[in-house]
Amino acid sequence: MTPKTGTIALGNIGLNVSDLDISEAFYQEVFGVRVAEESLQLPRRFASMARGGKTVLTLWEHGGGQLEQCRQGLHHLTFEANSIEEVNRTKGILDNLGARWFEAGGLHNDGSRTAAIYFADPDGTRIKVYNGRLDPDLEGDVRAGIAAGTL
Repeated sequence: MTPKTGTIALGNIGLNVSDLDISEAFYQEVFGVRVAEESLQLPRRFASMARGGKTVLTLWEHGGGQLEQCRQGLHHLTFEANSIEEVNRTKGILDNLGARWFEAGGLHNDGSRTAAIYFADPDGTRIKVYNGRLDPDLEGDVRAGIAAGTL
């Protein structure tokens, strides 16, 4: 379906996290975003993370066991890298951080045309970083693994 007018683009992702400090460090290290604004006042600690002057991610800390109540809706995050080398660089960072890889995780690549990694952030949010177009069969296997809870 083609839109009749205008274009809608993703403006920002808001993520509920259990520990703001840990998540800030993780997203800065893995994705190169920087804290643009933050509030450390309880009970609503947050950090707006930016790249190139644009806020792309806001982390919201929910303490006191509220995180599970605030998780509705989010299944996974996907980020497109500008090159296979960037996917490989990100994988190296994640290896150094002791990332939790999904069963289909690690590095998937199709020769020199595509690459993807599947991992979890400190709160278990599923994340994919890819470049290029992956084989539809691999994508189907990954979707099936996520639905089955193995990813």
